[in-house]
Amino acid sequence: MGETESEKVVWTPLKIVQWAVPYLTQKGLPHARLDAESLVAHALGIDRLKVYLQFDRPLDPSELALIRDYMKRRAGHEPIQYITGTREFYGHSFKVAPGVLIPRPETEQLVELAIKHLETLPEEKRQVLDLGTGSGCIALSVAKALPCQAWAVDLSETALAIAQENANNLGVSNIQWRQGNWFSALETTEKGRFQLILSNPPYIPLAEKAGMEAQVRDFEPEMALFGGESGFEAYEKLANSFGDWLAPGGIGLLELHAHGLEGVLALFEKAGFQGKSFPDLQGYLRVLRVEK
Repeated sequence: MGETESEKVVWTPLKIVQWAVPYLTQKGLPHARLDAESLVAHALGIDRLKVYLQFDRPLDPSELALIRDYMKRRAGHEPIQYITGTREFYGHSFKVAPGVLIPRPETEQLVELAIKHLETLPEEKRQVLDLGTGSGCIALSVAKALPCQAWAVDLSETALAIAQENANNLGVSNIQWRQGNWFSALETTEKGRFQLILSNPPYIPLAEKAGMEAQVRDFEPEMALFGGESGFEAYEKLANSFGDWLAPGGIGLLELHAHGLEGVLALFEKAGFQGKSFPDLQGYLRVLRVEK
């Protein structure tokens, strides 16, 4: 879709999609049609399914330029969520941007289990800590679902700024945001406070980096993805301090690598915890519940 071509052709939403699908496919993108439709829809400010209702509407030069930029970025394997700036998670729309991990559907299971546990507690005991909050999707989804007090920690200033923007957009105000490395971001007076500690820590072993999709490996923040050589470095730090911050009878819920249960469970058992794992829809043991 060069300059001279765009001057000769009357570009419409349908014609753009027809051009973009083989273009994106040639770049190795497996869902080229969905990507093309989504990016055209976002550029035009319409629902994806309405792209074809405007199939013959001529695009003005500014729309065409924006779509061209989107397609070029996607052809370079930039995640579509960074291009559009949004990601749907647990029924809510979250802002995402480079420097923040894109929320995954499998993490919704962690939110569901958290809400189920909190529903068994009186409101005054619903003290929740989210470690490595990123976009805030876990803490905000929980805090939006039921009354509670929440704390959310991240080392990244960029992530916390976006998480707080998401809180404003969702109308959630019952969260305290803390910048720092895991539990060190908290006050020592808060030890023993939390009935529920949640975390989706970095858990991909560095050995898997070379085989990952380019859109993940080359664009998403490494410190939110990789858990050192073993993949367990973050869990080791968490396990060593977990007991200091849980309230009596409190529990932890941790997201796992699809093959990470055995190693993580061993770390927490060594720290005096017992664990129960939960499978995701694909049968992988994706969430670990730990308690004393």
